[in-house]
Amino acid sequence: MTSHDAFAERDLLAAPVVGRASWLVPARIDTPELLDLGHGTPQDVRANLDEMWRINRYLGGFRALTAHLYPRLGTMPDPASVLDLGTGAGEAARAIARWGRRHDHPVRVVAVDWAARHLDVARHTLAQTPDVTLLRADAARLPLAAESVDYVISTLFLHHFAPEAVIHLLRSAFVTARRGMIMSDLVRGWLPWAAFRLAAPVFARHYLTRHDGLLSVRRAYTPDELRELAEAAGLRGARVHTHWPWRMTLVVDR
Repeated sequence: MTSHDAFAERDLLAAPVVGRASWLVPARIDTPELLDLGHGTPQDVRANLDEMWRINRYLGGFRALTAHLYPRLGTMPDPASVLDLGTGAGEAARAIARWGRRHDHPVRVVAVDWAARHLDVARHTLAQTPDVTLLRADAARLPLAAESVDYVISTLFLHHFAPEAVIHLLRSAFVTARRGMIMSDLVRGWLPWAAFRLAAPVFARHYLTRHDGLLSVRRAYTPDELRELAEAAGLRGARVHTHWPWRMTLVVDR
């Protein structure tokens, strides 16, 4: 075990816990991740975001989003607009824009992140993708008009917020959506936590990915909890779909 991994174990043990627990589901940890706290050099940030995209792409997270997003975009007669919250390296935004070009359904994506160093990585990622615009903004206080985009999306984003903040974010983000909101995330549980530890030597070689990946699983919500948060935000007709392995997607159509 490296010194970084030992720090991660101590961090998990010391973190405050909230929410419901059962023999398969631990109580939710509510403590910031290292990347959110500003740890790491620009090279560390790029390596971490690259690994998180590979995890999201190959282990079902991005598919849990697009399974609901692409069929909706495919039925739209006009060019669609998508707002990607917490875009990170911008890989999801680029993939969605490329899908639109391949399927003759043009998609304009506004990729939002609050962290300037994430957007530095995204600028490199999106250098050849003119249909994606970067925007530095607080996802809970978007500088956009009501119903100014067709769909608001996110991946691996909601678990970064405490319950009250999730309610506020969902409520305010949905105001900007003309057609709906689609957000995928991890499902909290001991099994996905153990699976991440087993997969770490392949997918999480960087210390930031190992630390924040384990913490993300413990910070995540369950499908029932996410459904309750959406109801508390006043999102009528909100549905939470589960996807293998240990992913879930909140879908709200207007």
